[in-house]
Amino acid sequence: MVSFLRGMKSVRQLFWMTALVAALCAWPSAFAAAKPQAKPVLTDVKGNQHAPFKSDKTKAVVFVFMLRDCPVSNVYAPELTRIHKEYSAKGVALYLVHPDRDTNAKSAIAHAKEYKLNAPVVLDHDHKLTRLAEAEVTPEAAVFDAKGRLVYRGRIDNLYAGFGKKRFKPTKRDLRDTLDAMLTGERLSKRTTEAVGCYIDFSNDKNKDK
Repeated sequence: MVSFLRGMKSVRQLFWMTALVAALCAWPSAFAAAKPQAKPVLTDVKGNQHAPFKSDKTKAVVFVFMLRDCPVSNVYAPELTRIHKEYSAKGVALYLVHPDRDTNAKSAIAHAKEYKLNAPVVLDHDHKLTRLAEAEVTPEAAVFDAKGRLVYRGRIDNLYAGFGKKRFKPTKRDLRDTLDAMLTGERLSKRTTEAVGCYIDFSNDKNKDK
């Protein structure tokens, strides 16, 4: 009986040692996952190039994904213009991104003019930027820190409780709150909220892993 108990104790010790070794081996991959993401160079619809992550003045980079024919996206045009105007002088680079293949430079420029959007507009037909930001809905905001880490993805605010369910005014301003926290030097862990709007079409992507 004593020999049996000693054997069981040895088995338990071996189990815990194996678990400890596995956990230690997993640490490097966890650290690798926390590394900064890619830092793309962008060309807007007017032919201007932007390298926001390479500028020492940039404290945050925001991509807002939108569709020309999405009514929810268009409702946010005034707020996006206000955010761009208020935060650009504070080191926040904001870009409007069209992931729809049917939107070309001409139509994107016309859309920006119609809705008085003053931030740079970028086309993302291959969805590389969309996938980098993990965006799925329009409008949806993705905020990166200066090192290229995604710290926020989701709604601009909670004006919409659901599709077709619009509040009189928002009670939470998630995008502004995130930017304000970053500008005060607060180090943020990644946070997501559910965006309400129109889904981005990935059905024609040839390789979703790229």
